[in-house]
Amino acid sequence: MPLFYNALEAAAHRLSIVPPMLDYFGVLGLHALVAAARTGVFDALRERPSTGAELAARLDLDARSSDMLLRSLAGLGYLRVRGGRYRLTRASRLWFTTDSPQSLVAGLEFWERTACVIWPRLETAVRDGAPATPFYELLESDPELSRSFQAWTAALAGRQAPAMARAVPVPRGARRVLDVGGGHGRFSLELLRRHPRLHATVLDLPQALRATAAHPRLSVRAGSFLDGDLGEGYDIALMFNVVHGLDDAQAAALLGRVAAALNPGGTVVVGDQFGDSVMPGRASRALLHLLDLNYLVTAGGRVRGFREVSELLRAAGFRAPRHRRPLRSVPTELVLASLPESPVRSPSPPAPRPAS
Repeated sequence: MPLFYNALEAAAHRLSIVPPMLDYFGVLGLHALVAAARTGVFDALRERPSTGAELAARLDLDARSSDMLLRSLAGLGYLRVRGGRYRLTRASRLWFTTDSPQSLVAGLEFWERTACVIWPRLETAVRDGAPATPFYELLESDPELSRSFQAWTAALAGRQAPAMARAVPVPRGARRVLDVGGGHGRFSLELLRRHPRLHATVLDLPQALRATAAHPRLSVRAGSFLDGDLGEGYDIALMFNVVHGLDDAQAAALLGRVAAALNPGGTVVVGDQFGDSVMPGRASRALLHLLDLNYLVTAGGRVRGFREVSELLRAAGFRAPRHRRPLRSVPTELVLASLPESPVRSPSPPAPRPAS
Protein backbone atom coordinates (compact mmCIF):
# COMPACT_ATOMS: atom_id res chain seq x y z
CA MET A 1 0.00 0.00 0.00
CA PRO A 2 1.29 3.53 -0.70
CA LEU A 3 1.27 4.32 3.03
CA PHE A 4 4.36 5.72 4.74
CA TYR A 5 5.23 6.67 8.30
CA ASN A 6 6.09 10.24 9.15
CA ALA A 7 8.93 10.79 11.63
CA LEU A 8 6.63 10.84 14.68
CA GLU A 9 4.79 7.67 13.64
CA ALA A 10 8.05 5.88 12.86
CA ALA A 11 9.43 6.77 16.29
CA ALA A 12 6.25 5.56 18.01
CA HIS A 13 6.53 2.17 16.30
CA ARG A 14 10.28 1.87 16.72
CA LEU A 15 9.94 2.53 20.47
CA SER A 16 6.88 0.23 20.77
CA ILE A 17 4.77 3.05 22.15
CA VAL A 18 1.97 1.70 19.95
CA PRO A 19 1.29 -2.00 19.34
CA PRO A 20 2.57 -3.55 16.07
CA MET A 21 -0.81 -3.59 14.33
CA LEU A 22 0.09 -2.52 10.78
CA ASP A 23 0.43 -6.13 9.64
CA TYR A 24 -3.16 -6.76 10.71
CA PHE A 25 -4.35 -3.52 9.16
CA GLY A 26 -2.51 -4.43 5.97
CA VAL A 27 -4.86 -7.41 5.56
CA LEU A 28 -7.83 -5.10 6.16
CA GLY A 29 -6.44 -2.74 3.52
CA LEU A 30 -6.35 -5.62 1.03
CA HIS A 31 -10.06 -6.27 1.58
CA ALA A 32 -10.85 -2.56 1.23
CA LEU A 33 -8.97 -2.54 -2.08
CA VAL A 34 -10.79 -5.62 -3.36
CA ALA A 35 -14.20 -4.23 -2.33
CA ALA A 36 -13.50 -0.92 -4.08
CA ALA A 37 -12.46 -2.64 -7.31
CA ARG A 38 -15.43 -5.01 -7.33
CA THR A 39 -18.00 -2.31 -6.63
CA GLY A 40 -16.60 -0.15 -9.44
CA VAL A 41 -15.26 2.68 -7.27
CA PHE A 42 -11.99 3.13 -9.18
CA ASP A 43 -13.59 2.99 -12.62
CA ALA A 44 -16.27 5.49 -11.57
CA LEU A 45 -13.69 7.95 -10.24
CA ARG A 46 -11.65 7.54 -13.41
CA GLU A 47 -14.60 9.03 -15.28
CA ARG A 48 -14.94 12.01 -12.93
CA PRO A 49 -14.14 13.04 -9.34
CA SER A 50 -17.14 12.64 -7.04
CA THR A 51 -18.33 13.16 -3.52
CA GLY A 52 -19.13 10.10 -1.45
CA ALA A 53 -22.88 10.68 -1.85
CA GLU A 54 -22.60 11.08 -5.64
CA LEU A 55 -20.53 7.92 -5.96
CA ALA A 56 -22.90 5.91 -3.77
CA ALA A 57 -25.86 6.99 -5.92
CA ARG A 58 -24.10 6.13 -9.18
CA LEU A 59 -23.00 2.69 -7.96
CA ASP A 60 -26.11 1.88 -5.89
CA LEU A 61 -24.13 1.65 -2.64
CA ASP A 62 -25.05 2.50 0.91
CA ALA A 63 -24.03 6.15 1.33
CA ARG A 64 -22.61 5.94 4.85
CA SER A 65 -20.70 2.69 4.25
CA SER A 66 -19.26 3.82 0.93
CA ASP A 67 -18.03 7.06 2.50
CA MET A 68 -16.24 5.01 5.18
CA LEU A 69 -14.61 2.94 2.43
CA LEU A 70 -13.56 6.04 0.49
CA ARG A 71 -11.99 7.63 3.56
CA SER A 72 -10.05 4.44 4.24
CA LEU A 73 -8.79 4.31 0.65
CA ALA A 74 -7.73 7.95 0.87
CA GLY A 75 -5.85 7.18 4.09
CA LEU A 76 -4.08 4.29 2.39
CA GLY A 77 -2.99 6.55 -0.48
CA TYR A 78 -5.24 5.21 -3.24
CA LEU A 79 -7.49 8.29 -3.37
CA ARG A 80 -7.09 12.04 -2.83
CA VAL A 81 -9.77 14.37 -1.48
CA ARG A 82 -10.05 17.91 -2.81
CA GLY A 83 -13.04 20.16 -2.22
CA GLY A 84 -15.02 17.24 -0.83
CA ARG A 85 -14.52 15.20 -4.02
CA TYR A 86 -12.52 12.00 -4.27
CA ARG A 87 -9.95 11.58 -7.07
CA LEU A 88 -7.71 8.74 -8.17
CA THR A 89 -4.02 8.76 -7.35
CA ARG A 90 -1.49 7.64 -9.93
CA ALA A 91 -1.24 4.21 -8.24
CA SER A 92 -4.98 3.52 -8.37
CA ARG A 93 -5.30 4.82 -11.95
CA LEU A 94 -2.40 2.63 -13.13
CA TRP A 95 -3.18 -0.60 -11.26
CA PHE A 96 -6.90 -0.66 -10.36
CA THR A 97 -8.89 0.78 -13.28
CA THR A 98 -10.04 -1.91 -15.68
CA ASP A 99 -8.99 -0.08 -18.85
CA SER A 100 -5.36 0.34 -17.76
CA PRO A 101 -2.86 -1.95 -19.58
CA GLN A 102 -1.36 -2.77 -16.16
CA SER A 103 -4.70 -3.37 -14.42
CA LEU A 104 -4.54 -5.83 -11.54
CA VAL A 105 -8.29 -6.01 -11.04
CA ALA A 106 -8.67 -9.41 -12.68
CA GLY A 107 -5.88 -10.73 -10.44
CA LEU A 108 -7.50 -9.72 -7.15
CA GLU A 109 -9.19 -13.11 -6.79
CA PHE A 110 -5.71 -14.64 -6.67
CA TRP A 111 -4.53 -12.06 -4.11
CA GLU A 112 -7.53 -12.72 -1.89
CA ARG A 113 -7.35 -16.50 -2.11
CA THR A 114 -3.60 -16.56 -1.46
CA ALA A 115 -3.76 -14.27 1.55
CA CYS A 116 -6.92 -15.68 3.14
CA VAL A 117 -6.95 -19.37 2.17
CA ILE A 118 -3.40 -20.50 1.36
CA TRP A 119 -1.31 -18.41 3.77
CA PRO A 120 -3.16 -19.61 6.91
CA ARG A 121 -1.44 -22.94 6.14
CA LEU A 122 2.00 -21.37 6.61
CA GLU A 123 2.43 -22.99 10.02
CA THR A 124 1.99 -26.43 8.45
CA ALA A 125 4.46 -25.58 5.69
CA VAL A 126 7.03 -24.38 8.21
CA ARG A 127 6.64 -27.55 10.28
CA ASP A 128 6.77 -29.91 7.29
CA GLY A 129 8.92 -27.96 4.82
CA ALA A 130 6.39 -28.56 2.04
CA PRO A 131 3.26 -26.75 0.80
CA ALA A 132 0.00 -27.96 2.30
CA THR A 133 -1.59 -27.84 -1.18
CA PRO A 134 0.77 -27.91 -4.21
CA PHE A 135 0.07 -24.62 -5.98
CA TYR A 136 0.27 -25.67 -9.62
CA GLU A 137 -2.02 -28.63 -9.00
CA LEU A 138 -4.44 -26.26 -7.29
CA LEU A 139 -4.38 -23.88 -10.26
CA GLU A 140 -5.03 -26.68 -12.72
CA SER A 141 -8.02 -27.92 -10.69
CA ASP A 142 -9.52 -24.43 -10.21
CA PRO A 143 -10.11 -22.58 -13.52
CA GLU A 144 -11.18 -19.32 -11.85
CA LEU A 145 -8.08 -19.20 -9.64
CA SER A 146 -5.88 -20.03 -12.65
CA ARG A 147 -7.51 -17.25 -14.68
CA SER A 148 -6.92 -14.74 -11.87
CA PHE A 149 -3.31 -15.87 -11.35
CA GLN A 150 -2.55 -15.49 -15.06
CA ALA A 151 -4.19 -12.04 -15.09
CA TRP A 152 -2.03 -10.92 -12.15
CA THR A 153 1.22 -12.22 -13.64
CA ALA A 154 0.32 -10.90 -17.11
CA ALA A 155 -0.18 -7.40 -15.70
CA LEU A 156 3.30 -7.44 -14.18
CA ALA A 157 4.82 -9.01 -17.28
CA GLY A 158 3.25 -6.39 -19.52
CA ARG A 159 5.17 -3.73 -17.63
CA GLN A 160 8.43 -5.69 -17.50
CA ALA A 161 8.50 -7.41 -20.89
CA PRO A 162 9.89 -4.56 -23.06
CA ALA A 163 12.92 -4.12 -20.79
CA MET A 164 13.39 -7.87 -20.61
CA ALA A 165 13.27 -8.30 -24.38
CA ARG A 166 15.90 -5.60 -24.85
CA ALA A 167 18.21 -7.45 -22.45
CA VAL A 168 17.95 -10.85 -24.18
CA PRO A 169 20.66 -11.41 -26.81
CA VAL A 170 19.15 -12.99 -29.93
CA PRO A 171 21.75 -14.38 -32.37
CA ARG A 172 21.18 -13.60 -36.04
CA GLY A 173 20.43 -17.21 -36.90
CA ALA A 174 18.03 -17.86 -34.01
CA ARG A 175 14.56 -18.98 -35.06
CA ARG A 176 12.81 -20.87 -32.24
CA VAL A 177 11.98 -19.90 -28.65
CA LEU A 178 10.71 -22.16 -25.87
CA ASP A 179 8.79 -20.32 -23.14
CA VAL A 180 8.83 -22.72 -20.18
CA GLY A 181 5.79 -22.24 -17.93
CA GLY A 182 5.00 -19.13 -19.97
CA GLY A 183 1.21 -19.12 -19.45
CA HIS A 184 0.08 -15.72 -20.75
CA GLY A 185 3.07 -15.57 -23.14
CA ARG A 186 3.78 -11.84 -22.65
CA PHE A 187 7.57 -12.25 -22.61
CA SER A 188 7.51 -14.31 -25.80
CA LEU A 189 5.22 -11.79 -27.51
CA GLU A 190 7.63 -8.97 -26.81
CA LEU A 191 10.54 -10.97 -28.25
CA LEU A 192 8.46 -11.73 -31.34
CA ARG A 193 7.66 -8.04 -31.74
CA ARG A 194 11.34 -7.12 -31.66
CA HIS A 195 12.55 -10.05 -33.79
CA PRO A 196 10.28 -10.84 -36.78
CA ARG A 197 12.11 -14.08 -37.65
CA LEU A 198 11.46 -15.74 -34.30
CA HIS A 199 8.74 -18.27 -33.58
CA ALA A 200 7.83 -19.13 -29.98
CA THR A 201 6.24 -22.08 -28.22
CA VAL A 202 4.65 -21.59 -24.79
CA LEU A 203 4.73 -24.74 -22.69
CA ASP A 204 2.36 -24.83 -19.71
CA LEU A 205 -0.57 -26.65 -18.13
CA PRO A 206 -3.88 -26.59 -20.05
CA GLN A 207 -5.63 -24.11 -17.73
CA ALA A 208 -2.70 -21.70 -17.92
CA LEU A 209 -2.68 -21.85 -21.72
CA ARG A 210 -6.25 -20.51 -21.80
CA ALA A 211 -4.67 -17.11 -21.04
CA THR A 212 -2.08 -17.22 -23.85
CA ALA A 213 -2.52 -14.35 -26.28
CA ALA A 214 -2.98 -15.22 -29.95
CA HIS A 215 -0.16 -14.45 -32.39
CA PRO A 216 0.62 -15.97 -35.81
CA ARG A 217 4.15 -16.87 -34.70
CA LEU A 218 3.18 -18.17 -31.26
CA SER A 219 2.10 -21.74 -30.59
CA VAL A 220 1.21 -23.56 -27.40
CA ARG A 221 2.23 -26.94 -26.04
CA ALA A 222 0.16 -28.40 -23.21
CA GLY A 223 2.07 -30.28 -20.54
CA SER A 224 3.98 -30.07 -17.29
CA PHE A 225 7.49 -28.69 -17.53
CA LEU A 226 8.42 -31.05 -14.68
CA ASP A 227 7.85 -34.25 -16.61
CA GLY A 228 6.28 -33.40 -19.99
CA ASP A 229 8.01 -33.43 -23.37
CA LEU A 230 9.76 -30.10 -23.98
CA GLY A 231 10.51 -30.77 -27.62
CA GLU A 232 13.88 -30.01 -29.21
CA GLY A 233 15.67 -27.75 -31.66
CA TYR A 234 15.15 -24.48 -29.80
CA ASP A 235 17.64 -21.60 -29.88
CA ILE A 236 16.40 -19.69 -26.81
CA ALA A 237 14.60 -20.90 -23.67
CA LEU A 238 12.75 -18.47 -21.40
CA MET A 239 12.19 -19.41 -17.75
CA PHE A 240 10.42 -16.51 -16.06
CA ASN A 241 9.26 -17.02 -12.47
CA VAL A 242 9.69 -20.78 -12.71
CA VAL A 243 12.79 -21.66 -10.67
CA HIS A 244 11.50 -20.09 -7.45
CA GLY A 245 8.59 -22.57 -7.43
CA LEU A 246 10.85 -25.64 -7.46
CA ASP A 247 12.94 -27.47 -4.91
CA ASP A 248 16.62 -28.04 -5.66
CA ALA A 249 16.16 -31.47 -7.25
CA GLN A 250 13.31 -30.27 -9.47
CA ALA A 251 15.24 -27.17 -10.55
CA ALA A 252 18.35 -29.20 -11.44
CA ALA A 253 16.32 -31.77 -13.39
CA LEU A 254 14.38 -29.11 -15.31
CA LEU A 255 17.49 -27.17 -16.30
CA GLY A 256 19.05 -30.41 -17.57
CA ARG A 257 15.97 -31.08 -19.71
CA VAL A 258 15.97 -27.49 -21.01
CA ALA A 259 19.62 -27.91 -22.01
CA ALA A 260 18.70 -31.07 -23.94
CA ALA A 261 15.90 -29.19 -25.75
CA LEU A 262 18.26 -26.44 -26.97
CA ASN A 263 20.50 -26.48 -30.02
CA PRO A 264 24.28 -26.27 -29.46
CA GLY A 265 25.08 -22.67 -28.52
CA GLY A 266 21.49 -22.13 -27.34
CA THR A 267 20.71 -19.58 -24.63
CA VAL A 268 18.61 -19.89 -21.49
CA VAL A 269 17.11 -16.82 -19.81
CA VAL A 270 16.14 -17.25 -16.16
CA GLY A 271 14.02 -14.38 -14.86
CA ASP A 272 13.43 -14.28 -11.11
CA GLN A 273 14.14 -12.51 -7.83
CA PHE A 274 17.62 -13.11 -6.43
CA GLY A 275 18.28 -13.17 -2.73
CA ASP A 276 21.89 -11.97 -2.98
CA SER A 277 21.09 -8.80 -4.95
CA VAL A 278 21.66 -5.38 -3.42
CA MET A 279 18.42 -4.12 -1.90
CA PRO A 280 17.66 -0.37 -1.62
CA GLY A 281 16.50 -0.63 2.00
CA ARG A 282 14.94 -2.54 4.85
CA ALA A 283 11.44 -2.59 3.34
CA SER A 284 12.70 -4.15 0.10
CA ARG A 285 14.59 -6.82 2.03
CA ALA A 286 11.51 -7.56 4.14
CA LEU A 287 9.35 -7.95 1.03
CA LEU A 288 11.90 -10.33 -0.47
CA HIS A 289 11.85 -12.45 2.69
CA LEU A 290 8.03 -12.52 2.55
CA LEU A 291 8.25 -13.65 -1.07
CA ASP A 292 10.55 -16.42 0.09
CA LEU A 293 7.89 -17.55 2.56
CA ASN A 294 5.23 -17.20 -0.12
CA TYR A 295 7.07 -19.58 -2.44
CA LEU A 296 7.41 -22.03 0.44
CA VAL A 297 3.74 -22.03 1.44
CA THR A 298 2.39 -22.07 -2.13
CA ALA A 299 4.84 -24.27 -4.03
CA GLY A 300 7.54 -25.61 -1.73
CA GLY A 301 10.10 -23.42 -3.50
CA ARG A 302 12.30 -20.54 -2.39
CA VAL A 303 14.18 -17.44 -3.45
CA ARG A 304 17.67 -18.31 -4.64
CA GLY A 305 20.68 -16.12 -5.12
CA PHE A 306 22.36 -15.43 -8.45
CA ARG A 307 25.28 -17.64 -7.38
CA GLU A 308 22.98 -20.57 -6.60
CA VAL A 309 21.19 -20.29 -9.93
CA SER A 310 24.56 -20.03 -11.71
CA GLU A 311 25.73 -23.24 -10.07
CA LEU A 312 22.56 -25.03 -11.18
CA LEU A 313 23.09 -23.76 -14.74
CA ARG A 314 26.72 -24.88 -14.85
CA ALA A 315 25.74 -28.32 -13.55
CA ALA A 316 23.23 -28.57 -16.42
CA GLY A 317 25.95 -27.83 -19.00
CA PHE A 318 25.54 -24.07 -19.46
CA ARG A 319 28.55 -21.78 -19.32
CA ALA A 320 29.39 -18.22 -18.31
CA PRO A 321 26.16 -17.19 -16.50
CA ARG A 322 25.72 -13.39 -16.62
CA HIS A 323 23.59 -11.24 -14.35
CA ARG A 324 21.33 -8.55 -15.83
CA ARG A 325 19.07 -6.12 -13.96
CA PRO A 326 17.02 -4.32 -16.64
CA LEU A 327 15.70 -0.87 -15.89
CA ARG A 328 11.91 -0.61 -15.46
CA SER A 329 11.86 -4.19 -14.21
CA VAL A 330 12.66 -3.82 -10.53
CA PRO A 331 10.98 -7.03 -9.26
CA THR A 332 12.67 -9.37 -11.74
CA GLU A 333 16.31 -9.88 -12.68
CA LEU A 334 17.92 -12.10 -15.29
CA VAL A 335 20.56 -14.79 -15.53
CA LEU A 336 21.71 -15.45 -19.10
CA ALA A 337 23.77 -18.53 -19.96
CA SER A 338 24.59 -20.48 -23.12
CA LEU A 339 25.48 -23.99 -24.13
CA PRO A 340 28.78 -24.68 -25.89
CA GLU A 341 28.63 -24.34 -29.67
CA SER A 342 29.30 -28.07 -30.01
CA PRO A 343 28.91 -30.93 -27.57
CA VAL A 344 31.88 -31.31 -25.27
CA ARG A 345 33.56 -34.62 -25.96
CA SER A 346 35.85 -36.50 -23.63
CA PRO A 347 39.40 -36.86 -24.98
CA SER A 348 40.08 -40.15 -26.71
CA PRO A 349 42.27 -42.54 -24.74
CA PRO A 350 45.78 -42.98 -26.16
CA ALA A 351 46.20 -45.82 -28.61
CA PRO A 352 47.86 -48.90 -27.09
CA ARG A 353 51.50 -49.38 -27.97
CA PRO A 354 52.31 -52.38 -30.12
CA ALA A 355 53.95 -55.21 -28.24
CA SER A 356 57.68 -55.31 -28.72
